[in-house]
Amino acid sequence: MNVFRDEPRYVAYACLYEVFENQAYSNLILKQELCKSAFSSQDKAFITALFYGTITRCHTLDAVLDRYLKTPLSQLQGSVRTCLRMGAWQILFSFGVKDYAAVDSIVRLAKEVSHEGAAKLVNAVLRKVAMEGQDYLSRLNPKNVAVRYSLKSEIAGCFVKWFGLAKASSILEAFLSDPKVTLRRNTSAFASEEAFFELAGEDQITLEKEDVLPYAYRLASDASDISDSAIYIKGACSVQSLSAMLVSHIADPKPGMTVLDTCSAPGGKTAHMAELMRNEGRIDALDANEVRLRMVDENAGRLGLSIIHTMPYDCTYLKEEKEKLLAEYELVLCDVPCSGLGLLHRKPDIRLSMTYEKMRSLIEVQKEILENSCLRVKKGGVLVYSTCTIDPCENEEQIRDFLERHPEFETVSFAERLSDALIALPRIQEEAQKGYMTLLPDEGPFDGFFMAKLRRRE
Repeated sequence: MNVFRDEPRYVAYACLYEVFENQAYSNLILKQELCKSAFSSQDKAFITALFYGTITRCHTLDAVLDRYLKTPLSQLQGSVRTCLRMGAWQILFSFGVKDYAAVDSIVRLAKEVSHEGAAKLVNAVLRKVAMEGQDYLSRLNPKNVAVRYSLKSEIAGCFVKWFGLAKASSILEAFLSDPKVTLRRNTSAFASEEAFFELAGEDQITLEKEDVLPYAYRLASDASDISDSAIYIKGACSVQSLSAMLVSHIADPKPGMTVLDTCSAPGGKTAHMAELMRNEGRIDALDANEVRLRMVDENAGRLGLSIIHTMPYDCTYLKEEKEKLLAEYELVLCDVPCSGLGLLHRKPDIRLSMTYEKMRSLIEVQKEILENSCLRVKKGGVLVYSTCTIDPCENEEQIRDFLERHPEFETVSFAERLSDALIALPRIQEEAQKGYMTLLPDEGPFDGFFMAKLRRRE
């Protein structure tokens, strides 16, 4: 029996199946599939929403679906599990699809990717979801953070432990919203904001200034991919979150400085530092992943930055001397591997892959990188530590323990580097004066980030 293929839903299904069943990276698999087909912008938007929405809400969807299954969802065929999740997301969280249309389209999809019996199961379960799912979610106990905000129980428990129920709920609610796309103007090549706006206008790209940083802008148009635009191709800007920009901003590298970036790939912060240095000085950019390190070179080339020198190196072994490295640097940046829990809205895969055990294993890696990197900071030089997580064990506690081991280092206030918009937040002002700062997504247009600025005593 021939079944009419709903191509957008089929592509979304194929990508989701790879993510759920084969642990594919969501951003890579979706980009790959969208490039292979000539979809309209409307279809691309639908596929993207369905794809990322289903991943983001996966744990919530599973809790709802399991209520109507005799066999646990985890024991079903992968194709059926993926269809059920897609259908439940459309029913519970999509505002553009009628329930009957969502059920019908997914039942037809199930027939194509599985069999008639699976389609009947999908039909029965999704009809139950349509009748009762919203009511179940509305009556959910506020303490059931895992289901309410779509997290593994062990990760949800961590958020509540760190922040308390009310604040954790506020943070996790913010992580369910769509993140803004922000651009960083290349001040090394485009010192004039007027020229930058003029170039953006050539592609009808509408920008709005961010008040957090003087060279930061958010996309006011619907476009999220600017890789084909003049401002991107000509190296006038980079796509980077405000939180990530703030790391290099508080590091405050000066023209002519010697800088070591220990975990540089894909190169956003590396390039930002080079721009702040007006492309004068030297940045040695290291990374253990040679493939990702090539992205640093490509990024530097696009932006016209010649002071960045890349070298493959695992910075947990930075004690060893290398001819290409200087003995000591005026500034060392440690943007270390972390749990990524501050990026749940940008990288929903983290909801699927991160575990408490993985979080704890990363702490030792971070410690090793700090231990090795601090040896490369000259007297009077600066060490900046940053993560894209809001786990205190990876952040404040990591820095506290480091300072206990290394009394030759002290924290440095960077409050004077922050805008009025940031200093207006009492917690931020207080922390920045102490030499560290945690950014939270419910307190502004931020990713969850941590940064600390230390100085080696003279």
